[in-house]
Amino acid sequence: MAPQERREDLIRTALLVFARRPPGEVTPEEIAEEADVSRALVYRYFPNMAELRREALERAMDELVPQLVPPRDLPPLDQLRFGLRAFIAFADSYAPAYAALLNGGSMVATEETEAEIDRVREAVRRLVLERVGIAEPSPRLVLALRCWISAVETAVMVWLHERTMAADDLADWLLDQLVAMLASSGARAEELGALAAHTGGSPG
Repeated sequence: MAPQERREDLIRTALLVFARRPPGEVTPEEIAEEADVSRALVYRYFPNMAELRREALERAMDELVPQLVPPRDLPPLDQLRFGLRAFIAFADSYAPAYAALLNGGSMVATEETEAEIDRVREAVRRLVLERVGIAEPSPRLVLALRCWISAVETAVMVWLHERTMAADDLADWLLDQLVAMLASSGARAEELGALAAHTGGSPG
């Protein structure tokens, strides 16, 4: 296997293992066993586990962002629902890694991974604004969206542990929360009205 192919294979292998166990608990031996290579070979490409964790988790973020983009032919509400469902499915697929990334005190959370998470947050913010046709959101609306994205992250974390509803129901509930948060944020009427019209909510 060519060096670049081997490196890619080890990253893919790490993601498979991180889907089962918290990345901070995974050892080079586990990666080597899963990839059917020697421990020395793992170290040849990744001198330490921190580097492998970072590259694997960045790769996961690279894959997530395109998945959030819905088909353009869907109605705006369904486009937002599509993105939420994709995010929930991703978190479900990489539950241990998702939890570790959002835990600021974990050994996995670094400045680099935080930057990757911020990239996903920005993609979600753009998705909402684009789908409801708001080119220049007010500061209050931007703040409300940031708070909602944080609420999404927390709700998904709780859902992964408790599974008290179906994934699709969670996505629908989060859409309802988006309208409610904007209504209580004091967003301009025309902005809130545009979103409420697409979600079936009421600006109050």
